[in-house]
Amino acid sequence: MYINTNVSALFAENSLSNTQNTLNSLQQEMSTGYQINSPSNNPSGLAISNLMSGELGAINSATSNATEASNLLNTANGGMQTDIQIVQQIQQLAVQASNSTNNAQDTQDIQNQVSQLLVSLDNVGTTLNYNNQFVLNQGPTVSSVASSSVVTGINIGADSGGLAAGAYTVSVQYATTTGSDIVSITNSSGATIASGTIANMGSQSGTIALQLVSGSNSTGSDSFVINVNQTALASSAATATTAFTVKGGTQYTFQTGPTQGTGDALQTSFGTFSSATLGLNSLNFSSTAGAQYAITQAGSALSMLTNAQSAVGSQIDQINYTLTNLQTEGTNLQSSQASIMDANMAQVTSQFAQTQILEQTGIQALTTAQQLPSLVLKLLS
Repeated sequence: MYINTNVSALFAENSLSNTQNTLNSLQQEMSTGYQINSPSNNPSGLAISNLMSGELGAINSATSNATEASNLLNTANGGMQTDIQIVQQIQQLAVQASNSTNNAQDTQDIQNQVSQLLVSLDNVGTTLNYNNQFVLNQGPTVSSVASSSVVTGINIGADSGGLAAGAYTVSVQYATTTGSDIVSITNSSGATIASGTIANMGSQSGTIALQLVSGSNSTGSDSFVINVNQTALASSAATATTAFTVKGGTQYTFQTGPTQGTGDALQTSFGTFSSATLGLNSLNFSSTAGAQYAITQAGSALSMLTNAQSAVGSQIDQINYTLTNLQTEGTNLQSSQASIMDANMAQVTSQFAQTQILEQTGIQALTTAQQLPSLVLKLLS
């Protein structure tokens, strides 16, 4: 039996201190709802959770990006649908104007109506915007065209927003009065990227727009509208060849994933949507032949528009699937983080009650141990 060193009290004091530390930790878990409140609780678990938090934040940002990208694409699609409705109406008027029962006033009225429709079509391209970005008026453009008596202008088709910048060559060969013009486009490497035969207007005077449309009379994947002088084309003894240069348009990049790489980014480009890029800027309804020509031009313009709309629709579908994947990924990642960070409240409250009892018994044990040295007085008596 010792007086100077009360070993039993020291053991009781150490146990009580450990119990109080455990009780404080359990109280913190219950108040915060987390089982990790400092690096000392679980260093590796906290490190893993911090990495997961960063990835979750990136997934949330990617989800927001994908939603905004979908909104932009839907805005562009809405403009294209408006253009389709306008061109369909022009096509109907062209069929109406092709009937010989129309008098001069009738055809003039149709001409006036079509002119107003084309103004409306051009306005869609120049005014439709998303967040101050004119999405249907920032496609690739022809920056320069070599002088030619036959080719008076070149426009890139409205559905060819992804055409690469560079040097190109257009060749136009007149066949016969009742035949077809042979048109082709080659790039700087000499590869043909678009070609086809297009019905001509014979030897009439004025400008004619020859349309090469992707997926129809074009063997490549790009559309063009080549404006030619009909008289010069008909009198040309050889193929007319003209060089031109293309300036790249705006490319949109949508970061739809949490990491760097092509799998988490979607890129798209829109063409320029106007009466010129659709080959409708030289329609003339003063004659039956001109009205029939307008029928063909409107049909080709509709092909360009549906090609472009189909591409946008595919990208909208892709983004919708991406959003679903991001939501699934975020949910599973958050669940994994919760298993590391969140406290099991049922278990914590049970341990808290148990520890409270240990604290009370520890206090009683320390009180008893502190009374042991007083027993020495009995030996002295």
